[in-house]
Amino acid sequence: MISCIDCIPCFVRQALDACRMITADEALIQSLLSRVLALLSERKLDVPPPVIVAEIHRLIRAELGKDDPYEALKKRSTEKALELSESATKMIAQSKDPFAAVVRFAIAGNILDFGAKTQWDEKRVLHSFYQALDKNIPQDKTDALRCRLEKANTVLVLGDNAGEAVFDRILIENFPGQPKVNYAVKGSAVINDVTAKDALDAGVGAVADILPNGTDIPGTWLESCSPEFRRVFDSADVVISKGQGNFESLGETNREVFFLLQIKCESLGKRNGYSVGDWVVASRGGQANTLTGKDAAV
Repeated sequence: MISCIDCIPCFVRQALDACRMITADEALIQSLLSRVLALLSERKLDVPPPVIVAEIHRLIRAELGKDDPYEALKKRSTEKALELSESATKMIAQSKDPFAAVVRFAIAGNILDFGAKTQWDEKRVLHSFYQALDKNIPQDKTDALRCRLEKANTVLVLGDNAGEAVFDRILIENFPGQPKVNYAVKGSAVINDVTAKDALDAGVGAVADILPNGTDIPGTWLESCSPEFRRVFDSADVVISKGQGNFESLGETNREVFFLLQIKCESLGKRNGYSVGDWVVASRGGQANTLTGKDAAV
């Protein structure tokens, strides 16, 4: 999914937020934002938003000498997710359909996204988790994923955000069968996307092999990923993609991918038949049906 002019205000807002996490020097921030605006004025919008976001964040990290501006937010996200995980695990075990319940909690965890909204909002986070079991996600889409997993020898999970990775771990723990699982993380820090360290902090290393994708793009832009990652992506029996950045950047993939996410962007929603706030279970690519709009969202 290529970028559009509606993405530009979000790019600038995100750049400002990242700068303010590092410095209070308004003159320095203004200078950096001028460079960001210059970059955007010359940049064609012919690639998915995460590709342009990565370019902006590289500039900011280099100029301000901070490798991981979102480090404190990521740590707080993981701590909150671990705090919530015990009660979530109990509710999943007590559910009539534990697999459908764990899928809901995996989507609930996607609220821990500080690219879409940088400020920590405790009520917003808790609301996402406490409504998880009330979400009537499409049973046929969940059953299709379950069926693929039952037959799978290998599974690749594309991680999205730090903190959210705790609920990805719980999802993996509840996979039917005993597939070998790879968990893809970013090659280096960008926004609050999950890195190898964040995945280890979330306990993912106990249930999956952690696989850096070789890039700092906050999505999965295959042409920038490492050959090793692309080999695993192509060969996995099942690929599960978490979050909006992966959804945006994998729109044209030739293989089947299952997407689990919350819609947080009005422009993305309109272009794909969703509304902001929708919870999505969808599959597309390869032999999968293209699932869009209310048919795939609740």
